Amino acid sequence: MSIDANQRIDHLYREYARLSEKAEEHIKSMYDDFKLLGALGAAIVVWKPISDVIASTNSKVDSSTILFLGFLSFLIISGMIALLNLIKQSYAWYFVYNLQAYEIEIKKELDEAENSQIFNFNLGKKEEKFIASSYREPYRFFLIAGEVGITFIPFLVLCHSSILYAVIYLSLSLSGFLIFLRMFQRMMKRYFNKNYL
Repeated sequence: MSIDANQRIDHLYREYARLSEKAEEHIKSMYDDFKLLGALGAAIVVWKPISDVIASTNSKVDSSTILFLGFLSFLIISGMIALLNLIKQSYAWYFVYNLQAYEIEIKKELDEAENSQIFNFNLGKKEEKFIASSYREPYRFFLIAGEVGITFIPFLVLCHSSILYAVIYLSLSLSGFLIFLRMFQRMMKRYFNKNYL
């Protein structure tokens, strides 16, 4: 290797390490969003007794209205957390996609064989689209479980108070979820139709 080649490999590796750290930071911050959703889930569970206490202290306010507005607030907050998480995922996938280009260049500089396992973490050569396939199933399950908790638990509680509020809540929740899924699919297509992901 000449001095220029050594400098090139050094530069490539430093940039690769920087991008890896950025991707890891975004992934770690996504786990913080799960904590927020967990706290929100706990609030959903205890909201019915809280709304009953509020309604009993103020006779002008209907408990079903307080219950509905509380669940609607939780729905809006969970939607904002989900959108923030989607933005973070988009950045993380952007970094992973760019890491693949650096892995290819580093392998070329090191004269590694095509089937070498060196710098192969993000390429996943053994299974086509390894990263996408290992990511999609668990995330799909998480989305479905989250949607069931955010939509159907409040819906069932609201059914006992007011069918009208329950139907409004269900339609808003499902509409928001479908919009989120559409945005998620667009993000996935952007990165997973590439050569390696």
